[in-house]
Amino acid sequence: MKMVRRFKSSRLRQFFNVNFQFTIMFPIMLKLKKILTVAICTSLAATVLPSSSNAGFSTSSNWQIDKREWRQSTGGYLLATSNNRGDSVRVFVTCVADTFSLSIGKVGNFHEGEFKEKLATAEAPCINQSALSTSKWVSNTSIPTSQLEDGMYLIKIIDSDGFKSFIPMVIRDVARKSRAIFVVPTMTMFAYNSWSGKSTYKGLKGFEDRARIVDFRTPFDTGFGTGKYWNYVHPLIVEIEKLGIDVDYVTDIDLHFSPDLLRNRKLYISAGHDEYWTKAERENVIKARKSGMNLVFLGANAGYWQTRLRTNDDNKSVSMEIYKSKKEDPNKRTPTIRFRDAGYSESELNGVQYTCFPAKGKFESFDKDFFGFKGMSKRDLNGLNKVVGPEVDETPSVNKFVGTIQVVAEGKVRCGDRWFFPKIGRVNMVYGTSSEGGGVFSVGTMGWALNGLRSSADTSAKEAVVTVTRNVLLRGIQGPFSRQK
Repeated sequence: MKMVRRFKSSRLRQFFNVNFQFTIMFPIMLKLKKILTVAICTSLAATVLPSSSNAGFSTSSNWQIDKREWRQSTGGYLLATSNNRGDSVRVFVTCVADTFSLSIGKVGNFHEGEFKEKLATAEAPCINQSALSTSKWVSNTSIPTSQLEDGMYLIKIIDSDGFKSFIPMVIRDVARKSRAIFVVPTMTMFAYNSWSGKSTYKGLKGFEDRARIVDFRTPFDTGFGTGKYWNYVHPLIVEIEKLGIDVDYVTDIDLHFSPDLLRNRKLYISAGHDEYWTKAERENVIKARKSGMNLVFLGANAGYWQTRLRTNDDNKSVSMEIYKSKKEDPNKRTPTIRFRDAGYSESELNGVQYTCFPAKGKFESFDKDFFGFKGMSKRDLNGLNKVVGPEVDETPSVNKFVGTIQVVAEGKVRCGDRWFFPKIGRVNMVYGTSSEGGGVFSVGTMGWALNGLRSSADTSAKEAVVTVTRNVLLRGIQGPFSRQK
């Protein structure tokens, strides 16, 4: 009996010793596995393959992502959307497949379509980081940019399960400065982003638990990974590239921190949805207009919300503060509220102010002598009625623009969805000149790119929008808008 007990006791000790060692060693083994995975992933993914003349996406139909090819578990972000040419850009990717690779393509007007591959990476192991706070993600690949031209790019993530996602990227060349500057509205893109479960508009409970601080180290949950860029920015860039005008691409973040980027420019172009601005960005743009730069707003509701930016602990990325409440905002000197509520009318910036959403209506009259309508018949002008909404602008009763504002198109809209005694508002397209510097042109409708320039746009609407856009940009890049139409 004693031998039996000793035998059992020995087996028990052996069992507990083994399990004790396993309990101690298992977390260490997992940690080593993660370190090795990241190291291997970074090494492999950093291998960049040059694109041959036949590499990448040869037509406009196969560079895009089908709805069935996108899932939120495959995505990524950059520390900053805008990067200088020559920088090594770190990419943070999450995916649940076995491997992934990247295709880096420039956006424009090419024989191949709207996207031309410039670089590609080798396949690398996926890391599922979606359960972590995005600020804690590891960078599992990087992109060398010394061989890239300046411009707008899309980084395409392609995982081994066939799912894909984009990351927008701007490459700037500090050695050159074009006459025109196009601004990618990243603050607005992130304000509407709810990848983390909240946007600046709502959380799980609605407006009350919305995001007040937005970390830009986050993928986008719409637009196949591009957010608002897809419908409001991309179509404009493609059209501008078709014009062949001398243009540089920057982000609104760039203009907040680096006002010198606006110096000696002829033309400033705001994209289709440019709603969120910092006070510094607004002041920098208005100052540049007073120095002779024309402002063109190809959308509506621009410069509506006042935000603040702060640099994150990595000294590269930023977070945006937007409380939308003076009472809630701890900074009482520059609260993040509507600019008009802080005493700054949008019209001082763009000659108009936001009217309503959703807006349905049409332009009822046009100033046919306006140079933007050159070469257009009455039938052509009617094509613009198909781009009115979903948000529109109007001229306020007291316009704060320093100069002369001319309404070149005007109409009525029904605001909201109420059918009984609906609110009636106006939609205005304006052209402004000033004796103290450059002028302004605002289309007054958010549908300019959304319904006028996308591939799905009505033919008559697209032809009208393209004509006006070309006429205005080609005039605007020559120098300050004159008082003559």
